Amino acid sequence: MKKIALTGIKPTGIPHIGNYLGAIKPALKLSETCEARYFIADYHALNACKDPVELKKMTVEIASAWLACGLDPKNTLFYPVSYTHLTLPTIYSV
Repeated sequence: MKKIALTGIKPTGIPHIGNYLGAIKPALKLSETCEARYFIADYHALNACKDPVELKKMTVEIASAWLACGLDPKNTLFYPVSYTHLTLPTIYSV
């Protein structure tokens, strides 16, 4: 049975080298030996960004950065939190 790796990243700015070295690179390495489940914490970004158009743009940017750095969506579950069935409980708990 493979171990499960779970991590997320908030889309609250332009992706940079710190994202790559601190989160993306280690997570991609971990996905080689674990069942990887990585999410974009777009609802968690609502406290930093109130503009829905800007939030969507930043979500696409961070997803693009992960894919450009080598994330393989065929072998890794990669999703924004807003696409899950936990959407309403998350909103109501804030």
